[in-house]
Amino acid sequence: MGKIITRRRALILCIVLTVLWMCVIFLFSAKDSTESADMSGTLLRRLLAVFVPHWEERSADTQQQIMDQLHTVFRKLGHFSEYALLGCLLSADVRLWPQNSRLPLRKTELWLPALLSFLYAGSDELHQAFVPGRSCELRDVFIDLSGACTGIAVLWLAVMIRRRLRLRRAKKVPPAD
Repeated sequence: MGKIITRRRALILCIVLTVLWMCVIFLFSAKDSTESADMSGTLLRRLLAVFVPHWEERSADTQQQIMDQLHTVFRKLGHFSEYALLGCLLSADVRLWPQNSRLPLRKTELWLPALLSFLYAGSDELHQAFVPGRSCELRDVFIDLSGACTGIAVLWLAVMIRRRLRLRRAKKVPPAD
């Protein structure tokens, strides 16, 4: 009985985190092009200052050239990573759902979170079509989907590794007298 309550709480927490993360994605998408570019540009500049040797010693023109070269890639990585987390959360939601919890890992636990991520990515891009300066791009939907599939795969691998470790531990435990 205790495990059911714990699993139910874990499911509720996971669903709440999923919905909150979807709201974060929506809020990022609601920013107009200037706000969005400023936000990603500021973050990119901070990361470059940490990871590029002698960043501060470079001229402003050189810094701007590097920023211009990396900005689009950085933004697409943002799409990828935010949907990787969403895919992982949706996969956990499906895994924790009561009728799935006692069954071995099934294909449903892979395609259902991917489908939900794809639908959310499509709606997110459609939403961006109504935000000043933003666009609706099919390419971004597929970048989002690939991120979600990566998150799903990471969770699936974690479940498989955990399962194998449990089996190994169970084999090593000597029988009780």
